[in-house]
Amino acid sequence: MLKPVDPVTDLLHLSGLCEGLSDADVAVLRGYSQLGTVARGEYLWINGRQADFFVVIGSGMMRLMQATPSGIPVVVELLGRGDCMGLLATMGECAHPFSALALSDVEFVQLDSASFRNHCLRNARLMQNAARAVVPRVLGGFGFMAFMATSDVERRLALALLAVEQLAERESDCKTAVQITRQTLAALGVTTVESAIRVTRRWCSQGIVLTGHGTIQVLKSERLQSIAGVTLANNDSNSSGEFALASPSVSIPKSTSD
Repeated sequence: MLKPVDPVTDLLHLSGLCEGLSDADVAVLRGYSQLGTVARGEYLWINGRQADFFVVIGSGMMRLMQATPSGIPVVVELLGRGDCMGLLATMGECAHPFSALALSDVEFVQLDSASFRNHCLRNARLMQNAARAVVPRVLGGFGFMAFMATSDVERRLALALLAVEQLAERESDCKTAVQITRQTLAALGVTTVESAIRVTRRWCSQGIVLTGHGTIQVLKSERLQSIAGVTLANNDSNSSGEFALASPSVSIPKSTSD
């Protein structure tokens, strides 16, 4: 007899947290997990809030952000299907350093932080899986932040669009128009809406992208990679959490648990 499909357990496996665990331990993990949603434009948490839970994203996109001293919100990373978010703060028993804002309607699995920490103390493999989900992404995240802080506007917008396209492709398993407005792209690239409109119009005239109402379809990823100065590697979704963007001088993570 076929077992009924459990979306919560499926997402826990997708995140990599269940790798090498017994069925009994997966059941324990499932016991303190539940489905949740957050609507586009809403915050799941604000920086400074104690991490009493973390999430595994099932669908949609989130962005982690932090305000500069001047009050300008800067994107620290983008996250999508299969990514753990808030895991580092959970393991450190500290407050979230970044605010989590939904770029679209997002579905996720929510795990209780205290229960997860206690579970890790009893299961070394779960602790190892959690470390694998966090450490490579934190190290790679420094490259992403450095890139977005030091690159010019067009390069930032190109990298932001490539990142969003990659997350969308990971969820749908095919290339399609990305649901993103020029205003959102400008926020991701830390620039003005006018600049985002000007740049995307130029890309349209060059056949790099095709814009629609609230959408952008990337027609020539290699041209965007050239503009950004990065190389798009294999886009496999795996538990390492490494963003499949890299160049000789900068390694960009797929996502970072805050």
